Amino acid sequence: MASILLIEDDENLRNMTAELLRSAGHTVDTADDGKPGIALYKAKLHDLIITDIVMPDMDGLKLIDELRQTASRPRIIAMSGDSKLSVPLYLPIAKLLGADRILAKPVLPDVLLKTVADALAKPAPATITRALPDKSNKEA
Repeated sequence: MASILLIEDDENLRNMTAELLRSAGHTVDTADDGKPGIALYKAKLHDLIITDIVMPDMDGLKLIDELRQTASRPRIIAMSGDSKLSVPLYLPIAKLLGADRILAKPVLPDVLLKTVADALAKPAPATITRALPDKSNKEA
């Protein structure tokens, strides 16, 4: 099956989701925030990344933008449901930034597994575009 990186700051949800994915035959690595998630991805180049949007250090939108700049261009599923803005605002933005699929939490197990299968069946994106401005070049 596939190598999946799950990035979710809610420990219970992260553990339950990882176990569900493992029970479906996938290899799963986990991270609790965007920065360690990017480090894990660069070390292993997973087939699919599932990320939360609202996280304390590096949010999922910034994570998606950074991942879309890598040469490997991974498949991405964005999930959120942590605030009133997550579903109507953040998830559509995640899609615009390059998430292959978006899911509003809570997600039923069979819906998650079908979404994972659909995302894995889709060819990985091939072109690189810059969706968010690069703040590292910002003048002081």
